[in-house]
Amino acid sequence: MPAGQRVGALTATGGNPALLPFLSDNVDLGAEWYYAQNSYVSVDAFVKEVTNFIVGGTVQKPINGVTLPDGSLASFSVTSQVNGPSAEVRGIELAWQYTIGDTGFGFQTNATFVSTNKPYDPNNLSVSGFAVTGLANSYNFIPFFDKYGFQARVAINHQAKFLSVFGQIQNGSQFGTEPTFVNATTYLDFSTSYQINKHFSIYFTATNLTDQVYSTHGRFTEQVLDVVDTGRQFTLGVHAKL
Repeated sequence: MPAGQRVGALTATGGNPALLPFLSDNVDLGAEWYYAQNSYVSVDAFVKEVTNFIVGGTVQKPINGVTLPDGSLASFSVTSQVNGPSAEVRGIELAWQYTIGDTGFGFQTNATFVSTNKPYDPNNLSVSGFAVTGLANSYNFIPFFDKYGFQARVAINHQAKFLSVFGQIQNGSQFGTEPTFVNATTYLDFSTSYQINKHFSIYFTATNLTDQVYSTHGRFTEQVLDVVDTGRQFTLGVHAKL
């Protein structure tokens, strides 16, 4: 029985030598247009048909004929890696870069939108809760200036809430390996530097200016798992090159 489980929890873990490797059939279609110097737009669409996903699963079964105090056969919640059902992943990626002539000003931006036919259903307690992990809509916007040896840029990065993994430190559910969701985040960073001469440059960076907190939750948003507050970080330095 795993450490930390309450008496009578009847949980166990084990390997699965019958696992099959996952397979993926992919279709990608992309286009790019370079409409000016250092400026372009691009779009890429994709569909992936994936089979034999390897996920954590839990089944109820006896182990070595172990019985309960009343003599009945004990049923353990056994967690191991199993092959999940097939799933489709689809998405589109957009990107745009624009520089304003020879001014040194410009911006970069991109966005990704993804979806699947196997999203997670938190209300389904009858199965281990198979779903495709790691899918999150996101966007980035980076205005910049780069000229005369001076550069400065602001980066805005956003990522929507997504299912990260199946598994939690406090897991032991009879309904399967419980999920971990990463909550939506938006980060604002700034960086700048100046090339003094061919040997020396100075730089300054400021990250997480909005004091964004990283946090995760379980099956429901009310089940808070982790909250990590790194705070704002500032760096000032000098680069030297012989």
